[in-house]
Amino acid sequence: MVEHPAYALGHADPEIERLKLQARLIEGVTRRLIEACGVGRGMRALDIGCGPGDVAMLLAEAVGPEGVVVALDREPRVVALARERAAQAGLRQIDFAVGSDEALSDYPPFDVAIGRYVLIHQATPADTVRRAAAAVRRGGTVAFHELALGPAFAASPADDLFVRVGAAVSAACRAAMPGADAGTRLVAIFEDAGLGEPNLIFESVAGGPSSPVIPWLALTYRAMLPVIRSLGLEDAAFGDPQRLAAAMRSAAQAKRAQIVSPPQACAWARRE
Repeated sequence: MVEHPAYALGHADPEIERLKLQARLIEGVTRRLIEACGVGRGMRALDIGCGPGDVAMLLAEAVGPEGVVVALDREPRVVALARERAAQAGLRQIDFAVGSDEALSDYPPFDVAIGRYVLIHQATPADTVRRAAAAVRRGGTVAFHELALGPAFAASPADDLFVRVGAAVSAACRAAMPGADAGTRLVAIFEDAGLGEPNLIFESVAGGPSSPVIPWLALTYRAMLPVIRSLGLEDAAFGDPQRLAAAMRSAAQAKRAQIVSPPQACAWARRE
């Protein structure tokens, strides 16, 4: 039996809303990954750790009504939410199920397997990639989209509040997530999984004071606050966590700052 670490941020309503905002923020990057993987009409696609279903719905658009998407998550509540959202969108080709990558042998081979923000929660990310590879046919594709926490949040001109909040969130993620560095070592992870050197996408989400990066960072700060406090990184200068997004937006507006998220790191490779 494979031991799976608990999802560090839980599944309460505020976290579900944070995940939805996060999905909108990074949707373009995931779309580019899906396109680069050659996902097309009629394919069988797997979404590992589907959460509220955003990646599964992007895959469903790519495979069309004649294709099939299987989307797995260990949390029944988010699976139920994902199923409801897909039904509202008319995407009947998605099969949502409560389960983990341990159950992949129960399914016929897939043409592509994708996970987003999955490896950062794994103590041994290469094992997760290896199980995903075993679930796809020979010639099929394995892909993961992760957050690269090595590079810091940045702003130009310098925006001290945004950068310091980002540093606290990054430190908390590194402390709470067993695979927090996965996005910065995808080459080694894929090679350790037996897939060879992967193709890579490495890009940041950037914008001005109105960028959704700011509310996403504020919500992530609030979600990680217990860990931030345990590390002694809570700063009174950040003010009320409930008003942090407004404070960061105001500071960015005063500087007319261009803000930049840590990179989104995507890797994909063919199974030989």
